[in-house]
Amino acid sequence: MRKRILRLFLTLFILISFPAFASGERDSLSHSDRQVLNQVADSIARSHNWKTLLKERKLDPKDTTVVYPKFLGFCVKVYNWADRVFNSYDTTYVVGTGKKWKARILSDNWVDSYYLNPGRKMPMRMMSDVYSNLGAYIQFMAVSLGYSFDLGRFFGQTPSTHNKLEFNFNCARFNVEGHFWESYGGTYIRTFGGYNNGHLIKEFFPGARQRTLAAKAYYFFNNRKFAMGAAYNFSKIQKKSAGSAIIGLNFSHVNIMMDMFQLPENLKDHLTIDPMKYVFHYNSWSVISGYSYNLVCNPHLLLNFTLFPGLGYSRAFGDSVEADAHLLAMNISAQSSLTYNLKNFFICAIAKMEGNWYNSNQFSFFSSVENLQLSIGLRF
Repeated sequence: MRKRILRLFLTLFILISFPAFASGERDSLSHSDRQVLNQVADSIARSHNWKTLLKERKLDPKDTTVVYPKFLGFCVKVYNWADRVFNSYDTTYVVGTGKKWKARILSDNWVDSYYLNPGRKMPMRMMSDVYSNLGAYIQFMAVSLGYSFDLGRFFGQTPSTHNKLEFNFNCARFNVEGHFWESYGGTYIRTFGGYNNGHLIKEFFPGARQRTLAAKAYYFFNNRKFAMGAAYNFSKIQKKSAGSAIIGLNFSHVNIMMDMFQLPENLKDHLTIDPMKYVFHYNSWSVISGYSYNLVCNPHLLLNFTLFPGLGYSRAFGDSVEADAHLLAMNISAQSSLTYNLKNFFICAIAKMEGNWYNSNQFSFFSSVENLQLSIGLRF
């Protein structure tokens, strides 16, 4: 029996090491030996098949023994090259989670806010309802699938339309993100010139509508020791506190309309300018720079602060209040997160603010979106 087992292993070694000798050696085996050898070979092949490993959640793109179809194998090689070049860290400061899947429940809440001062004579502040969504998401590496629903439909908020789409790609060296926000029908006037001595009010204003499309890309200088993904994407673990300077580019397409003909009747008498439709429709391009810092409070708790303002050029469209105007572009992004990790379980609170300032001799108009997200999830 021992001789038979030894012969099988020797034959298997010869088949792997000397393929040219395989056919002659195989012919000398008995029928039962060939069956055992075929079973061993099939077992080895299955253990390296990408589909089998994926089903068993053991697929590792860095494993060079995995057998892929030709095109998929090429894609994996490109991914591994990019991962080495763009996603390497000093493991004293940053380590991977060891997991490729994430499932989480997300509560997403945001408001639109505006400061408008037409003619430098009539300052007013406005803010929308809190738009709230609740969703569930599952993610494999960079691919995410999920569904969310509008909680406002169930809690009797003022009827409004709001849409939000976001994109984010993060690696050690840089981050790319984009968003589209749209809302109308849920805005309230909070201060209105000298009305009520400038104190807070809450008057429904259906004349506000906004659409904002933006994209930004920025580079981390201290990319070996600092991981923004640890604070916002749950993809890394920051072991020691570190920060990084940031530099990048930002593009914004802003289209906001304020129809003063739709002011509440009790406010119209306090309007010190002629009522009209104010349209702020412009593109802006800017250079952004700032700093982000990850504070490791303890092995489980991570706090992040990030601030990066931008400065550049804006060009108004023909339908804007100042048609074809050329202006200085000013925008600001600020965000913070608090993340708690316990093995593969995580809880995170993220606060963000994105603002754009339209500033000319005739108008000062600042629009922003403030966002609060609460996540609870599991890596596996």
